[in-house]
Amino acid sequence: MQTDGSSWEDLTAAFASSGLPVPPVPDALRPALRAPQPWCWTTRDIDPFQMYLFEPGFLADVLAGGTPDYVAVSHAGHGVNSYAVNYHLVHGRLAVIMQVGWGGVYTDNAAAAHRLGELWQRCDAMLARGGPAGAGRVVCVYSGLRGISACGPVQTGGGDVHDFLAAHCTDGTAAFDTAERLIG
Repeated sequence: MQTDGSSWEDLTAAFASSGLPVPPVPDALRPALRAPQPWCWTTRDIDPFQMYLFEPGFLADVLAGGTPDYVAVSHAGHGVNSYAVNYHLVHGRLAVIMQVGWGGVYTDNAAAAHRLGELWQRCDAMLARGGPAGAGRVVCVYSGLRGISACGPVQTGGGDVHDFLAAHCTDGTAAFDTAERLIG
C-alpha cells in the first residue's frame, strides 16, 4: 500500500496515461489518499471489487448519515467486457456513487472516457457550490453498467436503499441534473 503522500500524483498519472480524465478529489481529501491496490485510490478502507459490484452497503452508509467525508476511485471488473471506473465521493452536502463502463474489450473506451469527463466536470462544479453537510446531503447514484440512476436529498437517518432508489429514480444521467438543481 502506498502511503507516502504521492498517491494523488500517481492517480493523475495513471488516468492521464490511460486517456482518462482525472476525477475530482477535493483538496482537503488529497493528503489522506492512498493506493491499497493497483488502480484503487481511497481515503478509507474499501474493496474495489465491491465498488464494481455496486454493493448497496455504500449507499446505505451514506443514507444512514454516519459516513465521514471520503473519496474512492477504482477500476475493477471481470470477464472481457465487464469493467468500470468506479467513483465514490462524500464531501460536504454532496455524495456521489457512480460507475461508468471502461476498459472492456468491446467497450468504446474513448466514448466512456468522454462521458466520465462530462460527469466529473459536473461533480466538480457541484463541489464548488456544495457547502457543509449540515444543510442536508444530496445523494447522486449512477451506474451506466447496471442501469441505475437516482438522486435526492437525504437528511440524517435517510432510510432504506431500495426505497431511496425507487423514490428518486431518474433516467440515465438525469441524476446529475437533479443533483445540480438541489445543490443550487
